[in-house]
Amino acid sequence: MGRILILYNNKSTGNALRPGWGFSALIEHDGKRLLFDVGADVLVFEHNVKALGVDPKTTDALVLSHEHCDHIGAISAALHRNLDVYYPASFSSQFKKEIGDERKKPLWTPHPVTDPLGIVPGVRSTGELKSRSGIVEQGLIVDGQDGPVLVTGCAHPGIVEMVKVAADITDRCPQLVLGGFHLLRKKTAEVQAIAMGLKQLGVKQLAPCHCTGERAMAILREAFGDTLIKIDVGTEISVR
Repeated sequence: MGRILILYNNKSTGNALRPGWGFSALIEHDGKRLLFDVGADVLVFEHNVKALGVDPKTTDALVLSHEHCDHIGAISAALHRNLDVYYPASFSSQFKKEIGDERKKPLWTPHPVTDPLGIVPGVRSTGELKSRSGIVEQGLIVDGQDGPVLVTGCAHPGIVEMVKVAADITDRCPQLVLGGFHLLRKKTAEVQAIAMGLKQLGVKQLAPCHCTGERAMAILREAFGDTLIKIDVGTEISVR
């Protein structure tokens, strides 16, 4: 059905690809191509997409998880004519002014997102989800024959909470959860409880990266074993 290709992450697979603090993934599903976030640095993003043979000017949609620089900083390298741009409706007025500038509207179409929303057939937004600190974020749900895949930017609202929302939307628990889990400052017991919560919900595979943190990843690896997927720039995951 498609694939998910990591374009931007803290770690890379080799010298040809550059690491950087942030996240971006290309999602190809049934003939449609979407970018989910763009990372922080334009030069890093442009280098990696070129090295991976990806042309961001041929994507159908750009989906932004939340308004932090490490997820939207390289947006200028991704915008192109006829692009649909989906972002949480609570983004700042400054961002909305720039993305919705009257002079630029013929080039791309802004789509502020509030509720769960279909982006292209088989790919949906979770809608706006808010963290306890007030950070608003959206995730992406990609349909697959083996079950949905949930892609997160940083999971500020809580990775367990985002999985629950995705399960409510699709009536099926995501079989794979991929992206930043924002567990850097979580204590060991908290991460262990999160791992147990994900397993109890029915998550089969994890692919944590970006802001998850090495200690948290080790704990998640202990809980999920060989079903935990190591993520670098250049990692490709098939979605069946």
